[in-house]
Amino acid sequence: MDFGKAFVFMFEDPEWVRKFGIGALVALAGLLLSPILIGLLAFVFLAGYSLDVTRNVIKREQYPMPEWNDWGGFFVKGLKLTVAILIWSLPALLTTFPMLFGSIWMGNAENNGGAAFGGIFLFLCGMCLAILWSLFVTVISPAIYVRMAQTGDLASAFRIGDLWSFTTRNLGNIIIAVVLTWVAGLIAAAVGGLGLLLCGVGVLLTIPVATVWQYLVIGHLYGQVGAVDRDARLENLDIDSPALPEPPAVA
Repeated sequence: MDFGKAFVFMFEDPEWVRKFGIGALVALAGLLLSPILIGLLAFVFLAGYSLDVTRNVIKREQYPMPEWNDWGGFFVKGLKLTVAILIWSLPALLTTFPMLFGSIWMGNAENNGGAAFGGIFLFLCGMCLAILWSLFVTVISPAIYVRMAQTGDLASAFRIGDLWSFTTRNLGNIIIAVVLTWVAGLIAAAVGGLGLLLCGVGVLLTIPVATVWQYLVIGHLYGQVGAVDRDARLENLDIDSPALPEPPAVA
């Protein structure tokens, strides 16, 4: 895997200025309209676009950034991905209840040491469960990206056996990819913050540009994991065996 390529591949495309520029305008619209919530839809488009980047990287296309000519497709794919991630995140939200009850218990304990200990224990248990579940979702996120990029099917994000098998086969590459997505997030935050040095006006440029770049990096990193997995499975097939079936594509 060429992890470094994920950070610069977009600039190798002969049409990168136009493709990147359109993405930045979408991000800018989302930034400006976010106070009325409709701006969040812009990030759904970007999520769908990044899924197509993942798909094209898996297919090893020379220039993975697609044309901005399938707005409906980008929206539907991005919406499915957003719904999938939200559903997977729900158990972490449920762990806030023991944390809340633990806080209330501690607050009402006053001088009762045993009750205070019970509240602390409940709070820590909830916090630990939230952290563990969040880490689990983070680790299987590349598998979710890859399967949804390949199929366009929301159900593929919940085929736990397939997701787990993919994750365990590629665990080393996935850990590196996930860490690098965090690095990309830090870089994007730093670049976005540079706009503040220009009396705030630069934020309208740096944040959209950094946001699009981050989406592209994530799409490429996860696509590389998918490409390596697909190649490895093909190499393991007997030469006389039928071709490796791909997950069914959804129109």
